[in-house]
Amino acid sequence: MKNKILKLKISILSCIVLIACQENDSIDVNPLKANAGSDIQAIVGNTVTLDGSQSIDSDGETFSFEWTVKSQPINSEAELTNESLPKPSFKADKAGDYIIQLKISKTKWESTDEIKVTLSEIGTQTIVISEDIVQDMVLNNVFIDDYQLIDYLVTEPIQLQAKLTIMPGVRVAFSEGTSLKITQEGTFISEGGSTEEARIYLTGEDETPGFWNGIYIDSNNQNNKWNYTEMSYAGGIAEWSSEAIGLYLDENSYLPITNSFFKENKGIQVYYSELSQIAEFNYNNITGIENNLHNILVPITQVLNIGSSNQILSGDIIFVNSILDNGENIDWPSYVYTSLDGIKLLNGTTLNIPAYTQIKVGENKRIDILNESRILAQGSQTGIIYFMGLEDISGYWKGIYIEHSGNNHSIFDFIIVKNAGSEPLAGNQAASFHLGAYGVASIDHSSFNDGAGDGIEATSEGATILSFTSNYVRGHLGYPIAVSTKNVSILDYYTYFVNNGKNQVRVDGNYPVAFDNEAVWNGFQQTNMTYHVNGLGKDLTVWSGLQLMPGVVLEMEENSRIVVENANGKEGYLKAAGNATKPIVIKNILETTGSWYGITFSSTNANNSLNYVHVLHGGKPVDNSFSANIIVDNSLQGSLNISNSTIGYSGQHGISILNEARGNLVDSNITYIEIPGSNVYEW
Repeated sequence: MKNKILKLKISILSCIVLIACQENDSIDVNPLKANAGSDIQAIVGNTVTLDGSQSIDSDGETFSFEWTVKSQPINSEAELTNESLPKPSFKADKAGDYIIQLKISKTKWESTDEIKVTLSEIGTQTIVISEDIVQDMVLNNVFIDDYQLIDYLVTEPIQLQAKLTIMPGVRVAFSEGTSLKITQEGTFISEGGSTEEARIYLTGEDETPGFWNGIYIDSNNQNNKWNYTEMSYAGGIAEWSSEAIGLYLDENSYLPITNSFFKENKGIQVYYSELSQIAEFNYNNITGIENNLHNILVPITQVLNIGSSNQILSGDIIFVNSILDNGENIDWPSYVYTSLDGIKLLNGTTLNIPAYTQIKVGENKRIDILNESRILAQGSQTGIIYFMGLEDISGYWKGIYIEHSGNNHSIFDFIIVKNAGSEPLAGNQAASFHLGAYGVASIDHSSFNDGAGDGIEATSEGATILSFTSNYVRGHLGYPIAVSTKNVSILDYYTYFVNNGKNQVRVDGNYPVAFDNEAVWNGFQQTNMTYHVNGLGKDLTVWSGLQLMPGVVLEMEENSRIVVENANGKEGYLKAAGNATKPIVIKNILETTGSWYGITFSSTNANNSLNYVHVLHGGKPVDNSFSANIIVDNSLQGSLNISNSTIGYSGQHGISILNEARGNLVDSNITYIEIPGSNVYEW
């Protein structure tokens, strides 16, 4: 009998539990959520409008509004009008705090929310902000008639963890050492107007650069806005950085900055951290302070997102990192840039640099253009592009290096490169501009100044100068230009050289003259400029046609030689045609008698000719053989037509030729000077 009773009780209990569970499952959830809006700062005498329109019913049904004033300052007679509508209002009659409640309701449901309205007497009371902002807040204009008066004073470092809206004409001042940190939960809306009176001002309580620490943005809320806002006197050392910064945007931040002013801020006025993205930066005016080198810091990948509409009146844009490798066509706006780490282009990337741009490079850093990448630096006569050191010191940075250009050759037109050559870009010799292996570029209307090494070097295999006109090379410690035989013909006769350590263009003879068309060496308008054959190869080998123009001076190293011969199916020849007023001179660089081996003709090409040419200091003595300034060879056989020329200061003979091939030498009106052997030696 007891067991039956127990079973009955368990059965009844189970039913009760089941019924209770079913009842709980059917409990309704309140669909209403009241939203009375952001706290409001306002002025006595104004009409304050409340806004509950963001209240919701998740069921999408209609509901009623009921606004009530829960508390207000003593003697205030303010009353709500339209208190049953989403947006009631009241006339602010007394200074102080008003607590107003919104209740929304339908059938059995209701929801409430409160808002605080703080009212100040117009022109009499600056509102102090000393605590973190954890609820939505609107900063209205306190001193309506005078935009230069401080409406709000921030007296402590504060964090924004809600939405802050600053209205046009508001001036927010910060006490010494204070700051505003906008957290990931915060939303910052500072949208002023286009006139000075309507701008928003974020400034120091004292007008001293660096007086307050600045603003930190960690919020990526897409509603963030900074428009017609002026920031000044910030740049103290804040917790988020060890250097002076006005506005700091962290890598997660989102903040379009437009039509705004940054001035008198210490250090970097706007700082984008290494992985940050520029949402928008247009139509801003930035004025640095004395000795303030940098106004904006951005990642190098974000430089293109700084609009060209900004006015940066002093200081420059500094970018961090150095690599552009996305293979895209990148357009930089025209500003002054500082690259502390240099620049490296990779993977077919094209960087377009417009007129008036200046790029300052950090100490001992370089600009590398590699792997089919290129720079298109195309200035104008009035809009020169500068590549220079961060400091105006000769040899401060390394220079520009180009390698493996492929079909993407670089273009430099109306540029100035200065202060380079601190260390070699490649090899053992420093240069301001170096074309490495298969580097290709055109260089026109440009200047290369104040380098600690050579000016321009293009001696590597495949290094090619496509164009070289109207250039200046000045103030280099080494050679103004060093080129392989491949690039001599492209050099402009009117290139201007001044104050370089050596008055020669160095020609590296490591590669022979071997072209499909005749190579023409024009020399230079300046009469004191010469070609100096020296480098990995100090001999000059001619496998195809080479013509030397009037006035060319060719200086040879000790123990060197010039060899004219046939090779690779080409018939080599040397044609040197000077004139009475501009003879061609081929000599030893130190003008030492018998110091180099001279010219050997091992080709019977009819173009082998010397007219008004001085061949000097050759004929270096050879053991068990003979030597001469000019040798017309017999194996392979050579020929030469020489006239109106001078052969002098030989170590042995003037000209030598096999007696059986004397007809291969046509010589007339030759002057011989200090020839110890035979003028023409026939063996």
